[in-house]
Amino acid sequence: MKQLLLMLMALALMVSAATYNDTLSGSQTAAPEAEGIALNLTASGELPGMSKVTLQRSGLNVTGGSFRIIVLPQNADASSSERGHLIGAITGGTLTLTAEGTLASASSVQITIQSGTGEFAAVSSGSGTVTITSNAENPSQLSGTLALDF
Repeated sequence: MKQLLLMLMALALMVSAATYNDTLSGSQTAAPEAEGIALNLTASGELPGMSKVTLQRSGLNVTGGSFRIIVLPQNADASSSERGHLIGAITGGTLTLTAEGTLASASSVQITIQSGTGEFAAVSSGSGTVTITSNAENPSQLSGTLALDF
């Protein structure tokens, strides 16, 4: 009986996980980081808000970094309060750089969600991916997608 209860609880946790999809836009920060890239991104979609992504790299491989999104209400304005934060680590991915050394694209960037605040305070694990591409006509402008599962 105890094992059945534990299995049902584990199943309930697996079923409660959801996928959230956002569209990203933003730019690489002006100050270069040693063997790293910092991005300021705006998310629109199911978890709208502002995100900071830091990518550590070795060559064109993402070797680590950090992820934080401040989630805002849908159609937020200057008087809106944030819903909460989701915080995580970057664990991998692949980069393409321009001849000047700025980000041209980042693909399959893997996120491990570690914690949340506010509305997301109960979130202690999850995963996600980020894909980013620079605009061909204005390489300083980035766009892409964010998918989070928690």
